[in-house]
Amino acid sequence: MRLLQALLVMVALAAGPVRATELVADLSQHQINISTGFSGTELLLFGAADPGGDVVVIVSGPEGKAIVRKKTRVSGIWINTESVAFDAVPAFYHVSATSRLSNAALEKVLAETGIGLRYQNMSPSEDIGPDRAEAFRNALRRRKEVKQLYSAQTGKIEFVGGTLFRAKVPFPATVPTGNYRVDVYQVEDGWVKSVTTIPLAVGKVGMEEKIFRFAHEWPTLYGIFAIVIAALAGYGAGMLFGRR
Repeated sequence: MRLLQALLVMVALAAGPVRATELVADLSQHQINISTGFSGTELLLFGAADPGGDVVVIVSGPEGKAIVRKKTRVSGIWINTESVAFDAVPAFYHVSATSRLSNAALEKVLAETGIGLRYQNMSPSEDIGPDRAEAFRNALRRRKEVKQLYSAQTGKIEFVGGTLFRAKVPFPATVPTGNYRVDVYQVEDGWVKSVTTIPLAVGKVGMEEKIFRFAHEWPTLYGIFAIVIAALAGYGAGMLFGRR
């Protein structure tokens, strides 16, 4: 239904004379429901902007502490020898931009506005020196990219008819639950002219939600149940294969 509404809005905007003095944007849906068998999803971002300008979109959230560990081989065994904790790390981060915006122009906008992966203020919890902090920060970004939680490449935003734009925002199966924000920036001549923020929520539903809430509200009881179930499964497997 949200997707149908989005298409109707775009058709209505295209049908009339659009004079986009202000940035307008929305999502095909504001809630991502994670249930059993969830394999990821893709949302449609759409809106209108001034003709001749560009659009940059940042999807991020939720923020929390992240620990990066470094393994070193000691006596033939790989063990954790160093660890660095970072504060205010977004669990998910995706960047999209209009294709006509060059890489140099995009980099200029990201640097001057303090957005984008390279300019995220992910500070270590303790002073470890700038070089060491940057090395661990890069390792954190690489780990997130492998899990498809950070976009290794900039997504594409397409303009339709000069003022209307649209983009697809992918979310992997491992997308964390929580509150997200979609920041849409209108860029003209290398400067941000206006910005609008769209809220987005990611949550579990059905049996996934019940198990998730039970594990967080009663962690001790959940741990006991997990041990009991694992023990029963092991006992059952032993009896089954023992008879053969």
